[in-house]
Amino acid sequence: MRIYRVLTLATLATAILTRTATTGAMNLNLALPWDDRCSPPQTPLLAFHSPQSADLLFGPAALGPGQSSLEFICQAGLRSVGMTWTLHRNMLDKPFREGQAEALPANQFRIRIVPARLPPGFYDLKVVLDTGMAAADARDKRPLTGVCVFGWRAAEMAVRDTRPADFRAFWDKAKASMAAIPLDARNETPMEAFGRARINAYNLKSACLPADYDPAGHKVEEVESCKISFAAPDGGRVYAWLAKPKGAGPFPAMLVLPGAGFTARPRPLEHARHGYLAIDIQVHGQDVDLPSYKPLPGYYDGFRFEPVDAYYYYNIHLRVVQAVNYLVSRTDVDARRIVAVGGSQGGRLGIVVAGLDSRIAAVVACIANSPNYPHLHWVARCNGLDKPWDDASDPKFQHRIKSDGMDLTGAPPAVTDPDCRCLAYYDPMNFAPDIRCAVLMNAGLIDPASPPLSVWAVYNRLPSNNKTLVPLPGLAHDWSAEFDRRAWRWLDQKVK
Repeated sequence: MRIYRVLTLATLATAILTRTATTGAMNLNLALPWDDRCSPPQTPLLAFHSPQSADLLFGPAALGPGQSSLEFICQAGLRSVGMTWTLHRNMLDKPFREGQAEALPANQFRIRIVPARLPPGFYDLKVVLDTGMAAADARDKRPLTGVCVFGWRAAEMAVRDTRPADFRAFWDKAKASMAAIPLDARNETPMEAFGRARINAYNLKSACLPADYDPAGHKVEEVESCKISFAAPDGGRVYAWLAKPKGAGPFPAMLVLPGAGFTARPRPLEHARHGYLAIDIQVHGQDVDLPSYKPLPGYYDGFRFEPVDAYYYYNIHLRVVQAVNYLVSRTDVDARRIVAVGGSQGGRLGIVVAGLDSRIAAVVACIANSPNYPHLHWVARCNGLDKPWDDASDPKFQHRIKSDGMDLTGAPPAVTDPDCRCLAYYDPMNFAPDIRCAVLMNAGLIDPASPPLSVWAVYNRLPSNNKTLVPLPGLAHDWSAEFDRRAWRWLDQKVK
């Protein structure tokens, strides 16, 4: 597919997930045309719901008087003979329970799960639909498979605390080194005007957005945009597209953080007509509009975990902090109203920058990728792999014994490998305790790239009550226009 690719667990849990990545709230704007197809593994012919919980998050209160099981209804879009199901811990291949679904007359099936002995966390309910037909050819998906992910007492999910004792000192030293570098901000291109029609056309052709999905949220209809750059921590430059309402300001500012991969960045015109001076940055030190991109060493392979500050994301984190310095330096920015937004790797970096920089007033972090490395490491081991970035198709893993993971009732075991020691300084869940601003998050419950076991590890560790997490049942590593609309209104309240 042009926009979305399946992002498997056999990837680096620190956002090295794929050569391209879908992004989330306020940041679906990849430099690609708009496409209306959903990210897999959504199964359009199978739709799940529960009469006990619309968002598929359950606690003891979801069970009514006399009830001892969670109830799921699967609506099949094909003539159906029967359905079998298996139950797995989130992201584990091997099931620990299985059964036959109860057939209902309207091509529906009822599945009941007794949760009494389930450890708090997330579970994959996988189904196989028997339509009475064999596959006609290799393209015919028969029998039809689907997945429903639900949470059981998710707020109580056990997390292995890996935050090093010198975590804050390490990053304070890193920020001090960044502060010593002159900003040297430059306008790389002349300012260019965009009106309503031109913004709509740009969104469709170049920003992977609908033409106009939130007209009620517009603050202005005329914006202007140019390319800017500023000094980076490695002697290079950080490049970005800037877009702002016409006028002198001061405006609230928005730092738009990109998803994973090496690609062009689009102008944040949609963000500007919502009233923000916005910059969409290229975090790798590459320009924003190159005709082609090559991955840099250390991102997809050749990982350096020792010393800790040699890891690839060290400079990415500092480039993001430097982007805040750039925004604060502008006379047309209200430095009290700087927000960070992004999806996937951008959601991850939103949490990181909010933990590193108290000047962030609010953050919208969507389908945040790579938190909870100890759990991701444990999942890989249960699935017969050595590390989360291992390729499951490698012959050396084909005969490994897999575990259903039900022997784990608390936090995943501690791991002392060099990668685990290093990634403890980069795991987004370890930045969460330092965040004091308002946080809005979301999570696609069937997302294989940013599974709920990762996203909830961040959310549960945020110390503030000024936080919200919106579950997206049935959605994978994807974007939601309605979530975006609600996020714009949420920001209106938080930054006035």
